[in-house]
Amino acid sequence: MKTTIHLRPFAELTAAELHAAARLRQEVFYLEQKVDCEDLDSTDLSSIFLWAEAEGAVIGVLRIVPPGVRYAEASVGRVAVAAKHRRQGVARAMMQAALAYIDRTWHAPVRISAQEYIIPFYERLGFEVVSELYSEAGIPHCKMIRQVWHG
Repeated sequence: MKTTIHLRPFAELTAAELHAAARLRQEVFYLEQKVDCEDLDSTDLSSIFLWAEAEGAVIGVLRIVPPGVRYAEASVGRVAVAAKHRRQGVARAMMQAALAYIDRTWHAPVRISAQEYIIPFYERLGFEVVSELYSEAGIPHCKMIRQVWHG
C-alpha cells in the first residue's frame, strides 16, 4: 500500500481535508481513547496540518505548531493513526516528515506531550523525557524534547 504525506497550513486546508482530519482525530481520541477534553482548539488555527493518505483515505494525521504558539519550541501534537493502519510505519513516516519540516523551517527544538505507552517510539526519534508523568485528558503523559537537529 502506497502512503502519501501531505502538509498544509490550516488556512489553506480545504473543507474536505479539515473534515477528514477532524474525523480521524475524533475516531482515535474520543471514540477509542475516551478523551473528554476539547480537540479542535485555537492552536489549530496557527498549525500546519500533516496527514497520511492511502487509497484515497486519510489514515493518519498530526499538527505542527510553530515556535512561540504553544511553547517556546516548535511542537507536534494530535498524532493519530487509524486503528487498522497501526504498526505499519505510518506514525514514523508522519513524524519524520514533521521533524524534517521543523528542521527546514525553524531549525528549532521540538516539545511534545507524549502518552506514556508511546514514549519509546518518540525516544527512537531523538526525543528525551523532561518531566514526570502527569494526567492529560485522563491519560498518563510526559513532556519530551528533541533538541535542534544538527545532521
